[in-house]
Amino acid sequence: MLTGQAALNSKGRKKLVAVIVGVILIAGIGTYVFIFSSGPDLTISLNKASLQIQRGTLQTLQVSIVTRNTASGQVSLSTSGLPTNVTAGFSNPDPQIQAGGTTESNLTITAGVHAYGQNSTLTITAYSNGLTRQTTLLIAVVGNTYSYDLSGSYASGWSIATINAAEGDIIVLHLTSSDSLTHAFFVDYGNAVSEPNEPLSPNFNSPTTAVTFSFIITQVGTFIYYCKYHPNMTGTLQSATP
Repeated sequence: MLTGQAALNSKGRKKLVAVIVGVILIAGIGTYVFIFSSGPDLTISLNKASLQIQRGTLQTLQVSIVTRNTASGQVSLSTSGLPTNVTAGFSNPDPQIQAGGTTESNLTITAGVHAYGQNSTLTITAYSNGLTRQTTLLIAVVGNTYSYDLSGSYASGWSIATINAAEGDIIVLHLTSSDSLTHAFFVDYGNAVSEPNEPLSPNFNSPTTAVTFSFIITQVGTFIYYCKYHPNMTGTLQSATP
């Protein structure tokens, strides 16, 4: 049996050993983290997070690639997820990078005359020496703009019975109330009830002062537009593929 002093000395030695082991473990973890985080790497970014492009036009963005540590060599750039009839091309699809350096390439987005698509996510990928990095761009294609003077009446309905458009077109309405009642225009995509994903105008009740309301056609098909307060007031929205 250990005497009191010997027991204390034994406990002290155990504590010292535990501290030494802890220091070794911490140092080992730190070395592992350092080695892991100091490996070759690269990042890719765009000068825009989202893009609204007019049908039949093009826009150019800048792609930036930044290397970390010893990453170097050729980078292969590619895209995926483009809207229908939209193309993308790089000014330099295979740029060279130096260790610790940066490089750039222009990305030109071209929307054809029949392009369409809302809230499409374009993915830009950079690949180099086993490293794959990506960034994304939210794209909305807009088409032609059509403006209408639309009047509403509980007794006689809407002054325009049919609106024709294509996906991506912008509809601008100048809304008045011919009976001085309060109305609100909305496009129904399914159940005759105004829902958050459906175009809904502000209230309007003036026969002379118009309320301007605009929305983008986001779906293809035949839809009914209503007054939010008077379900008997209906019209037809014909939305086609561009």
